[in-house]
Amino acid sequence: MMTRDKNNILYNNRKINNNSIMFTIIIIIALCFSILGGMRLVQADESVEYEKNFYAIEVQTGDTLTSIAQEYAQSKADYQDYMEEVIEINQLKDDKIHAGCYLMIPVYTEVSSK
Repeated sequence: MMTRDKNNILYNNRKINNNSIMFTIIIIIALCFSILGGMRLVQADESVEYEKNFYAIEVQTGDTLTSIAQEYAQSKADYQDYMEEVIEINQLKDDKIHAGCYLMIPVYTEVSSK
């Protein structure tokens, strides 16, 4: 009787270990697919060439860096990067801007697709 109980315990432990291993393998495969998929999205964006120009704009009442980014950035995903670039170009200490001031902003124009 004792050996049968030991065998059942060993069998159950192996079963648990096998399930853990399978779960880990599935997670690794899922991560690989998501990483490779993300790389394809980045590569798709890199296939477009942009020309960068600078314009001076006067800040209007109610303007924020976010509203300027929404108007001039290439996509919603680029808003934060665009705002950081405007802050750097204009040597601002933070994201506060005031009506009547002028900002140099980058404007990207699509030139061609590779």
